[in-house]
Amino acid sequence: MKFIVIAVFTLLIAACNQTQKFDKSAWSEKGDLNIYPNRDKMLEDLLEHHQLKGLTYKQLIALLGDTEKYSDEEPNTATYNITTDYGKDINPVYMKNLEVKFSSDSIVTDVELKEIRH
Repeated sequence: MKFIVIAVFTLLIAACNQTQKFDKSAWSEKGDLNIYPNRDKMLEDLLEHHQLKGLTYKQLIALLGDTEKYSDEEPNTATYNITTDYGKDINPVYMKNLEVKFSSDSIVTDVELKEIRH
């Protein structure tokens, strides 16, 4: 009985920590409300195993696809929505975005995660 409890507990922990390898087609997949269901699970692998700094803008787009278009986005920045939580409202209550900064000659200089809570 003790073994079964330990096995079930281990499976539950593994299910909570779902990560998956970066895959461009799965990364680009959109669900309802323009939410990307796979990005949060792939984020760790993307950041650990894919060197984004030093890429050109064209190389970044070839790897991650088109960026989001936000009206308040800083110049020389590309934003990828990772996850959005709408709670029980039409407006998002939480967003996690990957922001990629470029030099004036369109080379990636910085990559950071931005979390926004409303």
